[in-house]
Amino acid sequence: MSRRPDNNAPGPKREQSERPVLTSVWPTGTASIEAQLDEGGYHRATSSDPALMAPAIAHYAITAFTEPGDVVLDPDCGAGTTVVEALRCGRHAIGLTGQRRWWRLARANVTATKARGVFVDGMVLVLDRRPGTAVAAATAGMTGRVGLLLTTARLADPNGDTAGGMHRLQQLLSQYRPLVRPGGYVVITSASPRHPVRHDLLDTSGHVIDAARAAGFVPIARCLALTAAVRRDRIYSHATLAERRSTARAARALGRPVALPAHQTVLVFQADPESREPALSQPAPAQFGPRLRAREPQLVQAAA
Repeated sequence: MSRRPDNNAPGPKREQSERPVLTSVWPTGTASIEAQLDEGGYHRATSSDPALMAPAIAHYAITAFTEPGDVVLDPDCGAGTTVVEALRCGRHAIGLTGQRRWWRLARANVTATKARGVFVDGMVLVLDRRPGTAVAAATAGMTGRVGLLLTTARLADPNGDTAGGMHRLQQLLSQYRPLVRPGGYVVITSASPRHPVRHDLLDTSGHVIDAARAAGFVPIARCLALTAAVRRDRIYSHATLAERRSTARAARALGRPVALPAHQTVLVFQADPESREPALSQPAPAQFGPRLRAREPQLVQAAA
């Protein structure tokens, strides 16, 4: 069965009760981020991640594009919600971050999750961003083993400049592309922030598409992941206080009503969709953790 999703077909072959119906609009806004984190038992500091991957969005993407036992990679994991949701779905998970603040928090979330009886491998590494890092990961046996690279775009700075974040995202995608198996998926979520002065929406989605194409991934779908609840044809936003203030400022500056954010854009790509190299399409070993941990001195950046 082909694993390429479309707007009319369900996700990869799996038990019908476990898989979502993959459509262009993902019903992931039933609960607020705060409620999702509380229900999931996340550390209270998790919500401090400014580009947090909502647990519901991560869960939906993981169940739609992977099967139990697959490997999920987040090369910019922040507080670690992607890693945690992958573990809860029965997938092996690797989270990478260049900041020890997020490494500690993500590790705390993973440790708490595994303490509740999760029996798949998961780890969070603080990585040196030099090219040698990816080489070390490849030689640790992960080349062509990742079924899903799932992350959120951290593009805009407080001044509305997306160039720096854009360049960093492209570097990450290029650096870890060899780890994604042929036919594997890349899913990147992107908010639509407003310019702090002009108050117009920034085209982060277009930049993400350009970055993924430059890294060699093929775009196959553009979806919306709801961050608001829809009941009886009405939208009930779960916008944060910061989002509400930003919307109010934009409405005053533009002189017209501005809607609260109700979704994130989800961009779906595929690696080598026409390639089926058997040697690189094998499922990951049941226990890949020790193989990576044995090479942590090469992977983990030394503490300052």
